[in-house]
Amino acid sequence: MTRKPVRRFKFAFAAALITLFTLLTLSPGALHAADGAPLTQIGSTPLPEVTGGDFDHFAVDLRHNRLYVAAEVYASIEVFDLKTGQHLLSARGVVKSPRKIVFLEDKNQLLVADAGNASCEFLDATSLQLMKNVAVDPGPDAGVYDPQSRIFYVGNGGRAAKADFSYVSMLSVDKQEVIGRIRVEASTLKTLVLDPKTEKLYATMRDKNQVAVVDLETKAVEQTWSSPELHVDSAMAYDPIHKRIFVGDRNPGKLVVLDAGNGRVIQTLDIGNVSDDMTYDSAHHRIYVSSADGVDVVAQDSPDHYRVVQHVDTFGGKTSIYVPSIGRFFVVHTKGDQAKEAGLQVFKVN
Repeated sequence: MTRKPVRRFKFAFAAALITLFTLLTLSPGALHAADGAPLTQIGSTPLPEVTGGDFDHFAVDLRHNRLYVAAEVYASIEVFDLKTGQHLLSARGVVKSPRKIVFLEDKNQLLVADAGNASCEFLDATSLQLMKNVAVDPGPDAGVYDPQSRIFYVGNGGRAAKADFSYVSMLSVDKQEVIGRIRVEASTLKTLVLDPKTEKLYATMRDKNQVAVVDLETKAVEQTWSSPELHVDSAMAYDPIHKRIFVGDRNPGKLVVLDAGNGRVIQTLDIGNVSDDMTYDSAHHRIYVSSADGVDVVAQDSPDHYRVVQHVDTFGGKTSIYVPSIGRFFVVHTKGDQAKEAGLQVFKVN
């Protein structure tokens, strides 16, 4: 009578050891997957009228529950309901080739970098009618808005102007005019990110495989970071708490983590190829990178350690945005080899 409990105890103890060994040998990514995926798709909206060409960037109007995205080749601003993903409006004929777009809440305006018209255009955010056109150098593309100084920084010139250098033009949203510009020794600036506390602007210099650090007080490039790890750098994001810059390489796809103080490479990870948008999620300690191969979710285990924990198919969609206040992540894809028609994907962030 005393042996059966002992056998059951031995069996339970052995099973527990096996379970413990299995958990210890699982990869961190597998353990994370067991807890649930960071992104869960909850909706999609077809865009059959958008017949081809890339999308570029999103903008968000929380007050009026609107999501905007620029279609470069179709030459439109597409508008969606932020909560449902429903397509509301397609505005064509206002911009020729829209790139970076910013929503100015206090003015209820969209500010659009129009590469096809060598200008930045102020649109009424409700009607999407043109209100003001501000000329800049050819090819305005990458941009970032500083709500504190109320300046829109936009990269222009360079290859579009048949020059081997570019400008970061400073556009006052109140004066609606260019109030200065900063020269950067690269013909292609792909992404600008801002640290308003240190008054630093970071720019990916794609043709040079470098990152420029601009001092906004002196209005000059103070550092240029080079590394064998930086290659055809494009998308970029910033962690202001831990002072980390995240750069997306193309061909092959890599995520390069840099120290924002000195440009030192901290870690490099494999991600999808041709990354175009990137967001740092400070609440969940993640980076979302959208590329032609899909979205990679990268966990920030510490400021110096990162790992890919999820990959999501987006039908070639490489334009994305995270809206933390509603816990939603959006990706838009065009009509092409991976999709019969263009569309918007809506994900819940877990």
